[in-house]
Amino acid sequence: MNSGMDLEQIIKQLQNWTNSVPLIILGSGASIPFGIPSMLELGNYLKDKISFLDTEDQVQFETFKTQFDSNGDLEKTLLNIQLRNKVLQEIIIKTWEVINDKDIKFYEDLIQKNNDFPLSQLIKHLFTSSKRKIAIVTTNYDRIAEYAANLANAFICNGFSQGFFGHFSNTIQHNDFTKMQGFAGQVNIWKVHGSLDWFKSNEDIDFYFPLRKQIPNNYKPSIVTPGVNKYYQTQLEPFRTIFTESDSEIQNANGFFCIGYGFNDIHVQPKLITQIKNGKPIIIITKELTPKTKDSVNNSNCKNYVLMEQSNENDTKMYTPEFSNGEIISDKSYWKLDEYLKLIK
Repeated sequence: MNSGMDLEQIIKQLQNWTNSVPLIILGSGASIPFGIPSMLELGNYLKDKISFLDTEDQVQFETFKTQFDSNGDLEKTLLNIQLRNKVLQEIIIKTWEVINDKDIKFYEDLIQKNNDFPLSQLIKHLFTSSKRKIAIVTTNYDRIAEYAANLANAFICNGFSQGFFGHFSNTIQHNDFTKMQGFAGQVNIWKVHGSLDWFKSNEDIDFYFPLRKQIPNNYKPSIVTPGVNKYYQTQLEPFRTIFTESDSEIQNANGFFCIGYGFNDIHVQPKLITQIKNGKPIIIITKELTPKTKDSVNNSNCKNYVLMEQSNENDTKMYTPEFSNGEIISDKSYWKLDEYLKLIK
């Protein structure tokens, strides 16, 4: 580590900020270590697995493949194309299938190991500092947050009743689940782009069908894919309520702990930036900080932040307001959640 940074003081600051129970924000980087495809991997999967008989659909999908090959950015590619309905539906189905397959493999692995993992350990730690209630906002479809909360013995509130035929309610979150006996506490999980477990019937009724291996007949997944269409989808339930709750959590948070979040989302990012501009602390750990992340924090004149990313093979590059260009911490992988937890416990 370069001599200028007072690591001991920063660790104390990280402990204080974390023990004040920040809102947890999970981006795609939080799920990739568990086998969930990255956006690049998802784009390549869609490109290889989708084909159409209809000429116009095929022509449009060839345009998608050409643009994706050119820029390697799935969201940018989908934003540039007004997708035909059949093309959009096929992208949604294939997206659900590949992420669900990888997710269930991770779930099976957890069962066999019969133990928790770093996100679960973080939730357990925060329960010791909180009034038995914490919140997670995520842009991911997978169930990583739910697995972690369950392993921490939490009751989950996500807008749906629990069970094999869960229903959506825009008032269910007003219950106080912290008093539920037999649970360590309550975790609110707000999945702003939908979930593998959420489906919409042909009658536009929202259901929660947990751990499906296939999409049920006459239902479609309630997941919002990147692209123009997501602006329309997110005006409908359950997303309208989910966004309201997510916004409220961000506004009322003591601070923010971001794992693998790249500041590329229009639903979470603006509210988050407003709060850190007002002085709320933010911690970001990720394998690689996106330019958008660095710009979002620095351009917000954020006075209270610590950003960490991988450097070289085994080092961490840490950024603070005093060291906005970053300092190398040798032989430490604090950008990984399991290593970060060693700092704060």
